Amino acid sequence: MFGQSHSHRVWRMMNALIDARPEWADQGTFEADREKMLQYGITMGMTKEDLFRITDPDLILGLWTAAVARDAEV
Repeated sequence: MFGQSHSHRVWRMMNALIDARPEWADQGTFEADREKMLQYGITMGMTKEDLFRITDPDLILGLWTAAVARDAEV
Protein backbone atom coordinates (compact mmCIF):
# COMPACT_ATOMS: atom_id res chain seq x y z
CA MET A 1 0.00 0.00 0.00
CA PHE A 2 2.67 2.56 0.99
CA GLY A 3 5.63 0.85 -0.67
CA GLN A 4 8.82 -0.34 0.94
CA SER A 5 10.29 1.59 3.81
CA HIS A 6 13.57 3.41 3.22
CA SER A 7 15.42 1.17 5.65
CA HIS A 8 14.18 -1.95 3.85
CA ARG A 9 15.36 -0.58 0.49
CA VAL A 10 18.78 0.20 1.99
CA TRP A 11 18.93 -3.29 3.53
CA ARG A 12 18.12 -4.91 0.17
CA MET A 13 20.67 -2.74 -1.63
CA MET A 14 23.42 -3.55 0.87
CA ASN A 15 22.62 -7.26 0.72
CA ALA A 16 22.96 -7.18 -3.06
CA LEU A 17 26.27 -5.30 -2.78
CA ILE A 18 27.64 -7.67 -0.15
CA ASP A 19 26.59 -10.66 -2.27
CA ALA A 20 28.64 -9.20 -5.13
CA ARG A 21 31.58 -8.02 -2.97
CA PRO A 22 31.61 -9.97 0.32
CA GLU A 23 34.47 -7.85 1.70
CA TRP A 24 32.01 -4.94 1.90
CA ALA A 25 30.41 -6.66 4.89
CA ASP A 26 33.29 -5.04 6.80
CA GLN A 27 32.25 -1.44 7.43
CA GLY A 28 35.80 -0.09 7.25
CA THR A 29 36.43 -1.74 3.90
CA PHE A 30 33.12 -0.53 2.53
CA GLU A 31 33.69 3.05 3.70
CA ALA A 32 37.17 3.17 2.13
CA ASP A 33 35.83 1.81 -1.15
CA ARG A 34 32.82 4.12 -0.97
CA GLU A 35 35.16 7.09 -0.70
CA LYS A 36 37.01 5.85 -3.79
CA MET A 37 33.72 5.62 -5.69
CA LEU A 38 32.67 9.09 -4.56
CA GLN A 39 35.98 10.62 -5.64
CA TYR A 40 35.74 8.89 -9.01
CA GLY A 41 32.17 10.09 -9.55
CA ILE A 42 33.15 13.65 -8.71
CA THR A 43 36.02 13.53 -11.23
CA MET A 44 33.44 12.40 -13.81
CA GLY A 45 31.34 15.52 -13.17
CA MET A 46 28.77 14.13 -10.76
CA THR A 47 27.85 15.95 -7.57
CA LYS A 48 27.87 14.27 -4.18
CA GLU A 49 24.10 14.70 -4.14
CA ASP A 50 23.86 12.80 -7.46
CA LEU A 51 26.07 10.05 -6.10
CA PHE A 52 24.18 9.75 -2.81
CA ARG A 53 20.91 9.29 -4.75
CA ILE A 54 22.19 6.13 -6.48
CA THR A 55 20.40 3.14 -4.98
CA ASP A 56 20.70 0.61 -7.79
CA PRO A 57 23.33 -1.99 -6.78
CA ASP A 58 24.30 -2.52 -10.43
CA LEU A 59 25.06 1.18 -10.85
CA ILE A 60 27.08 1.21 -7.63
CA LEU A 61 29.06 -1.83 -8.75
CA GLY A 62 29.61 -0.20 -12.14
CA LEU A 63 30.94 2.91 -10.43
CA TRP A 64 33.26 0.71 -8.35
CA THR A 65 34.50 -1.13 -11.44
CA ALA A 66 35.19 2.14 -13.26
CA ALA A 67 37.02 3.59 -10.23
CA VAL A 68 39.22 0.49 -9.94
CA ALA A 69 39.90 0.49 -13.70
CA ARG A 70 40.96 4.12 -13.54
CA ASP A 71 43.32 3.36 -10.65
CA ALA A 72 44.81 0.48 -12.64
CA GLU A 73 45.61 2.84 -15.53
CA VAL A 74 47.65 5.17 -13.34
